[in-house]
Amino acid sequence: MAKTLLLDSSKRAEWNRFVSEAADASPYHRFEWMEAIETAYGHKAYPLAVEEEGAILAVLPLILMEHPLNNPLKQKYSLVSLPFCDLGGMLGAEQHQQLLRSAAADLAKKMNAQLLEVRHRQQEGLGYDFDRLSEELGGQKVSMLLELEPGSEKQLAAFKPKLRSQIKKAIKNGCITVAGNTPELVEDFYYVFSRNMHALGSPVHSKALFHAICEAYGDKAVVAVVYFEDKVAAGGIVLSNGHQAAIPWASSLAEYNRLAPNMLLYWELLSHCADAGIRFFDFGRSSFGEGTFRFKKQWGAQPYLLTWENWLGQSESLTGPPGRLRSIIENAWRRLPLGLANALGPLVRKHIRL
Repeated sequence: MAKTLLLDSSKRAEWNRFVSEAADASPYHRFEWMEAIETAYGHKAYPLAVEEEGAILAVLPLILMEHPLNNPLKQKYSLVSLPFCDLGGMLGAEQHQQLLRSAAADLAKKMNAQLLEVRHRQQEGLGYDFDRLSEELGGQKVSMLLELEPGSEKQLAAFKPKLRSQIKKAIKNGCITVAGNTPELVEDFYYVFSRNMHALGSPVHSKALFHAICEAYGDKAVVAVVYFEDKVAAGGIVLSNGHQAAIPWASSLAEYNRLAPNMLLYWELLSHCADAGIRFFDFGRSSFGEGTFRFKKQWGAQPYLLTWENWLGQSESLTGPPGRLRSIIENAWRRLPLGLANALGPLVRKHIRL
């Protein structure tokens, strides 16, 4: 008889085996995502699964996050599937998902959680009629997915001539790319990422989180860094699972934009994935029609609607502070010295679910 239970790291291999074969799984569903967050930030992981005779039939990865500035007499928590990425949610047959949903609600009640946030992505893409979609979707959040060709040569040939010329422009300008999974590449990536987050007025993640993720994922993580005259110009991280890959973070420095290092960065990662047999490349979350959406659209990516649900049915916002308050916070953060922002950022960022 199928039963729901919490797993621990002793079941890591079985969990990942199930996730690697699940059609709707993302790289974030892997056990490594929960492990890395727990290692870097101390947020406890709750890997819920449905088992029958020792075989995993369905999973729901959850992370318990404590709200900042808690009153010690009345602590507040959120259960999230999953924080710091676009999606999580349940994998498995519908009858087993009902078991997971019930178990998650019971766990939230036991933990006195104020929020049980589960992030989904629609299984079907929205198509390429962007004029029609712009009227229907407005600024809604979407994932941008590209179905890759079998191999980098075919993938490059599938791009429009203008896109190919932009990739070649970066190479002609003297940009070079190094890809792998080493602590040194993570350090160089963070050099770009932390500066870009400061320029955006956003608290940066802890460097320890990226080291923990890359160490946990092993050969399923690739860090690519673009250099110009031995200086770091751009960097990104791609995670893979089965036939899917996702790029949760990528950044380039504004002073090198004229050289198009971001085009070379994405091509390096796309070509690596195409040659590795990856079928779908997830460019990540964007607001439909905005700048990052247009950048991802040019590669041929199709939008998939994202839905973030609160299973407790309460009215708390899932999208962060209102626009005006957010603007004030961002402007204040930009005025902090970079070193101070990088020191304070992780203390704040670890509590922000987005």
